[in-house]
Amino acid sequence: MTRQRISTWVTAVVLLVAGANATRAAEAVPAALQPPAGYTVAFTAKATGVQIYTSTADGAAAPKWVFEAPLAELNGRKGVIHHYAGPSWEAADGSKVVRDTATPVTTVPAKRASADIPWLLVKVTADPAAGVLDRVAYVQRISTQGGVAPAKLPTRVGTKVGVPYTATYVFYAKSN
Repeated sequence: MTRQRISTWVTAVVLLVAGANATRAAEAVPAALQPPAGYTVAFTAKATGVQIYTSTADGAAAPKWVFEAPLAELNGRKGVIHHYAGPSWEAADGSKVVRDTATPVTTVPAKRASADIPWLLVKVTADPAAGVLDRVAYVQRISTQGGVAPAKLPTRVGTKVGVPYTATYVFYAKSN
């Protein structure tokens, strides 16, 4: 290779790394979504799924979309985790966590709130089954893409739609 080509390749790599770092900086997690002191990241997983919406109407009002539940598959180094109504997360090993309804969910709008579902911090309770989720106390949803209700209003009550979304889920456990 000539020096010119090497210089071009080096410049391209530097720009690529700088762009990746800028993307990570843009994806910084807001302080409001950090779990309390004493909790550390157990693992992360990438989700692909849908946000399910059902059309409802109050009395004679026009139908509108109402969030019903998520339905997603999360993949990470701890294996496959299924995410569904509750919200609940269930691992292939049978361990499961469900939202602790005594603690409000913390919500922060996504950077593109009109297109992407919000970022969340959810306090969860593990069921007694041993496994990858048995020590998890918080689940954080970040880096969302898609999933918002359709812009076009439904034409009838009872219609269900699944709106595709992706996200990163971060699972936190109590520090030892």
